[in-house]
Amino acid sequence: MVNNYLVIAVCLGLAEALRRCILIMITALMGPLSKVPGPFLSKFTRIPWAVETVTGKHMNTTDDLFKKYGDVVRVAPNHVIVGDRAGIHKVLVEKDLVKAPFFDNMRLHPGNPMLVTERDKESHKRTRRLLSPGFSISYLDGLEPFMQECIQEFEKVLDSKCDENDGTAVVDMQGVLSNLTFDVMSATSLGGSFNLVTSNNTKLKKTFMSILIKAAINGQFPYLRYIPFWPQAIPPDMNRMLDDVLDRRESVGKPAKKDIVQIILDAHQMDPIGFPEMRMRDEVTMFMVAGSETTSSNSTAILMLLVNNMDKLQRLIEEIDSVFSRNDEVTFTKLQELPYLNAVLWEGLRLVAPSAGLLRYTTEPIMINDYEIPPDTTVQPWPMAAMKDPRIWPDAEKFIPERWLGVYKGVEANRADVIAFSAGSRNCIGWQFAMREMRLIFARLLLRYELSLVPGQSHERRYHSTPWFVQGFYKVEVKLRK
Repeated sequence: MVNNYLVIAVCLGLAEALRRCILIMITALMGPLSKVPGPFLSKFTRIPWAVETVTGKHMNTTDDLFKKYGDVVRVAPNHVIVGDRAGIHKVLVEKDLVKAPFFDNMRLHPGNPMLVTERDKESHKRTRRLLSPGFSISYLDGLEPFMQECIQEFEKVLDSKCDENDGTAVVDMQGVLSNLTFDVMSATSLGGSFNLVTSNNTKLKKTFMSILIKAAINGQFPYLRYIPFWPQAIPPDMNRMLDDVLDRRESVGKPAKKDIVQIILDAHQMDPIGFPEMRMRDEVTMFMVAGSETTSSNSTAILMLLVNNMDKLQRLIEEIDSVFSRNDEVTFTKLQELPYLNAVLWEGLRLVAPSAGLLRYTTEPIMINDYEIPPDTTVQPWPMAAMKDPRIWPDAEKFIPERWLGVYKGVEANRADVIAFSAGSRNCIGWQFAMREMRLIFARLLLRYELSLVPGQSHERRYHSTPWFVQGFYKVEVKLRK
C-alpha cells in the first residue's frame, strides 16, 4: 500500500513538473511577449538577467542588446527593457506605470515602504508632499553655508595632501568625493557633519555600499533574506549611527528651520501608526545612503571625463577664473549663471548617469514601439540608451559640453532628454539639491587646484542602486594653483 502511494506521489510530481515545463514553453514561444526580440534563453528564464543585475554588469552589457535587438528587448519571461526616447516617455510620463514588485523586495524591512520603494501612487504622493518642503528652492538656498563649510574642510584635506608631496598629490577622488557628499548630506539634513572628509572612515563607506548591494540582491532574490545566516539589510554599524543621529536630535531639539530628519520625525510623531518608527528609520537611512552616493559617483565620473578631455577642462577653468578670484566669492546664485559649467554637468550626466533602477509594471495591456506588452510585465526604461542615442545626439558617445550652448550639428540639446533623475511623478525629489552641490564642488575645486589625468586606470563601472568603479578608486593628480 505504501509503495502504491509513493508511486502516485511520484507520478503527480512528474505531472506537475511537466505541466510547468509546458507552461514555460507556451509563455516563451507563444505568449504575448514572444514577438519581442531578445536573447533566446531569456524567453525561458530570468536567471541570466538576474545575475547581470546582481553583479552590476547590466549597465555595461545592455548597449549590445539594444544594438542587436532594437529599442525593446525581452530580458526575462515577463521583463522587457526599453531604450528609446518615445518608449521611455510613455512608460514614465504618459502612462506613469506603477513601480514593479521588485521594489517590494528591495525594502530594507519586508512590508515597510519608503519613498523610493513605495508602489502605491496615492501613498507615494502623500509621502512626497510630506517631504517636499525639505527640497524647496528657498530651503535649498538656505543650505549654502553648510555646503560651503563642508567643501572648506575638503580643501583642507587636499591642501594637506599636496603639502606632504611638494605641492602635488595623487588623490583617490572617488573616495574623497564620497566622503564630502556624505558630510554635506549629514550637515544639511541630519543636524551636523560626520566629518568623513577629515577622518576618512572607510568602514562607514563600506557599510553604505553593503546596504545598496544587499538591496539589489534582495530585489532579485527576495527569499534570501529568510535564510538565517543571510546578512541583515541594515548592518549593526548603520543602526548605531542612526541611533546617534536620532539621539542627538532629541537632545538638541528641533532646528530653527525643519530639515529632512525633522520632517520625518514629525511625521512619525503625528501618525505613529501610519508612519511607524521602522519606516522613520528606513527613510532616514535611505536618504543618507542614496542621497550622498549618487552625487559622489556622478561627480567622480564627470571629473573622469574632464581629465580625459583637457581642452574641455581648460575652457571650464577659464570660465570660472573669469567670474571668481577667491573661493569665498563662489555662490549658488552666481554658479547658476555659468553657461559652460552647467553645460559640463548636463553633458556629463548624459554620459555617466545610469538611472538603471526605473522598473515599472503593467496592470493592463500597453503598446510600446508596436509591441503589445501584456499585464503583469516588468517594463524597465533604460535612459542610458536614449542618452547616447545617435538619433537624438550627434556624436553621441563623445563628451561635448558645447552642444548645450547652442545648435550643434543641426540639433539643439534638450534637458528633458537627460533622464539622469528619472521623469514624471517619480522623478528624484533631491535633483535640485544634487545640482547645487555639484556646481559648488566643481567651481571651488577648479578655482583652487590644477587637475590632471593619472594614466593606466580602468574606467569600468558597475551598478548597485548607484554606480561604482570596479577597481575601487579613481585617482587624479591634484596640484595647488599659484
